[in-house]
Amino acid sequence: MAASVLLSLEASRAEILPHEGGVLARFLMQGHSLLANTPWADSIRRSPTIAPDEKTWVEQWRGGWQLCAPNTGSAGQGSASPAFHGAASQADWRVVASSETALELNWLDSKGEVELTRRWKLDEDGVVSTETSAKNHSTEVRAVGFAEHLILGSDFLDSVKNGSTVFLDICPKASIVELDYSGAPTGKRASVPTCDPQFVELSIEQPAKVFAIADPERKSVTVQLEDWVAKVEWDGLDHALVWQEFGTSKEHPWNGQVFALGIEPTNVAHGLGANDLEGPFLQPGQTISWKTSLQITRKASGSNDRTS
Repeated sequence: MAASVLLSLEASRAEILPHEGGVLARFLMQGHSLLANTPWADSIRRSPTIAPDEKTWVEQWRGGWQLCAPNTGSAGQGSASPAFHGAASQADWRVVASSETALELNWLDSKGEVELTRRWKLDEDGVVSTETSAKNHSTEVRAVGFAEHLILGSDFLDSVKNGSTVFLDICPKASIVELDYSGAPTGKRASVPTCDPQFVELSIEQPAKVFAIADPERKSVTVQLEDWVAKVEWDGLDHALVWQEFGTSKEHPWNGQVFALGIEPTNVAHGLGANDLEGPFLQPGQTISWKTSLQITRKASGSNDRTS
């Protein structure tokens, strides 16, 4: 089977790697690459083992958009088989069906308990979307964490390097939950209208950070940078994480070279993942589903509107 699957519609192109977590490795519109691509992406060789920790996971990370599941963050580190960002984010997914504009994938954990089905699709107007379902085949309640690890970068963030500011439009009824860089809550929380501007106006002068958008009524985030506009919409997940890395992390392998902006719908309003005390939980026999889409547009020349 081919290492990658290519989808194409009008001026949009998508490259998906079923054997590497079903990741959408590249999304191009009119020749512009819009998702983050790590400097070490071309040197990665697929590992036969699941990365148990962040360091190993990052070394295998190409960028792009993938699903963190059946848990997120460092959850499971104390287990016999830890998997940073979840085993499904790195595993071999089975191709169920494919066409020129869509791809359906399936993944089942090693115990045959949690099954994921995922369908990628290209739509008109520069939209790429995914519909995902998770089913618990076991007879026990399972704590599950899901996060759409959707990371903008490449041509989309190019002007950040020259000092341009990224503006975020977030539901005004949501809360901003401050997290430390491990994804753990600091205890600080504010409404969007009263939050520190650093959470909605992002620049290269700021340190790398992660924060959560908790319980938005309008489940969408619009990102504007110069003439680029990216709109992430989702349904079926309660929150989203925002990750900002604008060349500020100097340690290996980042080396100050990674420019990435994650807009990541999730069912957990922090980066530590689900746990057996607080959940979220998937009941025996239960199936849950969610949808996420990314639309990229470019504003007309001369427009000064921050969002569209």
